Amino acid sequence: MQIILVRHGRPDHGVARWSTPVGMKTWVERYNAADVVAAERPDSLVALAGSVGIVACSSVQRCIESRSYLECDCCEVPDPLFAEPHLPYPEWGLPLLPSRFWRLTFRTAWFFGFASHTEPVHEATERASAAADRLIELAEANASVLLMGHRIMNALIARQLRQRGWRGPALPLLTGYWQPSRYTKG
Repeated sequence: MQIILVRHGRPDHGVARWSTPVGMKTWVERYNAADVVAAERPDSLVALAGSVGIVACSSVQRCIESRSYLECDCCEVPDPLFAEPHLPYPEWGLPLLPSRFWRLTFRTAWFFGFASHTEPVHEATERASAAADRLIELAEANASVLLMGHRIMNALIARQLRQRGWRGPALPLLTGYWQPSRYTKG
């Protein structure tokens, strides 16, 4: 059996390079609404998607759109179980700093319990456990499954898979857009 976790394609968003903490709400909204850069999709991923038993995806638009670029027969309904936990942010109007700084700071803080305007890390971890169970179920029924997902949720799912005895990368968090991480069992 095989489970392949893939990060969606790069969103083509022209968001502000600088932001206040509360301005990150708008940054996230624009990121979520951005179209995916289809031209960056590797042909090898199309071949990989065509070779698996089933292709699943998150219910977030960038994953649905990315999956559509795989040119596969995708009958599995997009599932919110696989969706990325949103970036938390506080209601501070200052200071104005690079958006990248805020993204890294707030995501790191999320792992330590800061969950303003999003689900807490323990809830996302519980959801990742259920997502791993669902992917295992799909792999058992289809021999292999590819999930078009997200960076953080894929990492949380990978941790759950490894705890259940699956072999694969410990840190799929380090993979880029369109990049697969393979997990096998048996």
